[in-house]
Amino acid sequence: MIPINTNVSGTKYSTNPNETYGTSDNHNSTEKPTEKDVENYTRKQSYAGEIQLYKKRYLMLFLFAMCSMMNGFPQFQYTVVADIVACYYDVSLSDINWTCVVYMVIFLPLVLPVMILMDKKGLRITLVIGAVLNCLGSWVQCASFAPDRFIVIMACQTFYAFGQVFVLSLPSFIAGVWFGAGEVGMACAMGVFGNQLGIALGFIIPPMMMTNDCKDEVDISFELSVIGWPMAVINTILLIIIIFVFQEKPEHFPSVAQLTKNQNKCKTEYGKSLKKLFNDLPFVLLLLGYGLITGAYFAMSTLMNEMVLEHFPGEEVDAGWMGAIMVFAGMVGSVILGAILDRTHRYKEVSLVVFVLSFLFLVGYTFLIQLEKMWIQFLFFTLLGVTMTGYLPAGFDFGAEITYPEPEAISSSLLNASTQIFSIILTNIASLLLQNYGDFFSNSFFSICLLVGILVMACIKCELKRTNADKECSDTKPN
Repeated sequence: MIPINTNVSGTKYSTNPNETYGTSDNHNSTEKPTEKDVENYTRKQSYAGEIQLYKKRYLMLFLFAMCSMMNGFPQFQYTVVADIVACYYDVSLSDINWTCVVYMVIFLPLVLPVMILMDKKGLRITLVIGAVLNCLGSWVQCASFAPDRFIVIMACQTFYAFGQVFVLSLPSFIAGVWFGAGEVGMACAMGVFGNQLGIALGFIIPPMMMTNDCKDEVDISFELSVIGWPMAVINTILLIIIIFVFQEKPEHFPSVAQLTKNQNKCKTEYGKSLKKLFNDLPFVLLLLGYGLITGAYFAMSTLMNEMVLEHFPGEEVDAGWMGAIMVFAGMVGSVILGAILDRTHRYKEVSLVVFVLSFLFLVGYTFLIQLEKMWIQFLFFTLLGVTMTGYLPAGFDFGAEITYPEPEAISSSLLNASTQIFSIILTNIASLLLQNYGDFFSNSFFSICLLVGILVMACIKCELKRTNADKECSDTKPN
């Protein structure tokens, strides 16, 4: 009888390579294994004891998602009630828009330093710093509940913006470090889910909590404090838990791709890595396409209050719900896209479908909203949420796939930088169009951006580098 070895997942491999390899129907084959067959067999056997999945990976993902949620909440909490906040603090609507735009501006100069820190110091240190900045931002916010303290609001948002740089690039990093090859798409989606949930709550809670009478300073100060103090307490508790509970990495590698990357790991030369990525045409095209669709999404979210009130004056609560619905629909879309990508690995095809649907939905919304029916607002923001918001984690996963074995920190950071650059540009252009010519022209502008994105994505040559690294050896099931 030929002895059988069992790897950590319970999958059995024969110790006789002649029995294991051959044609696809090898139980009836008498062909001798090729040299490559034996090499793959030997590699599989050597990897068997080094690859393992742990249940605590879900706890690590949950803690990150909570930190990301608390960072996402304040991003649009003032712009969604821009008319009320501008009146209360006696500033312009453009000033209120800067409470969101500051997130984008801060990100750009810090993205490369934080990327290097992430790669050198690892996952845990990066997340702890993000949690610390969240905590500082929330306590500064607690000093802003007076009409003459808009500068304190900007300081609070600046702390949160610094924290975003440390948090926003981590989903694909956590997915790669803790999750198996068949889970990374879903794990990345769930990581982005936390940030999107925070943004959704930031759309819902302020309009529901705040009065429409911006001259009632006592009520508005109290309502702002009801939002601010719980955030400070939650961020403090979360920081303590992350410091004592969050782990850098599991004891064993979760996938062949991660193990191979670690074995080949050497001191990263960032100049060479960046030069390599910027000379990689598929990744450059992805940067452009991803920046266009995510930039349009964030620009629309920033201008949500103005876009809705143009057709429905006094409906700040509905504006908040529309922004939230767009985000919640995006969560569903991100989970669906993550599952599809894990099964099919058809990154380019899925991306093209998302871009085309987003373009069609936005064109339909641009024309039909002129009928000034509230159900049209809700319907089309739901559809746009599924596609545009849902693509956020899929783009990270796509970037990690075509740039493997380059560190996920680099590809994610560059994709986020592209998002911020396009968000700033598209927000400012669309804001001018909206205020001077109306939402038909601003939405037409967004539609043109998505059309350009379709053409860019169609030109990408997709090579599944990370997937191919896992094909030669089977991954493990959870232990």
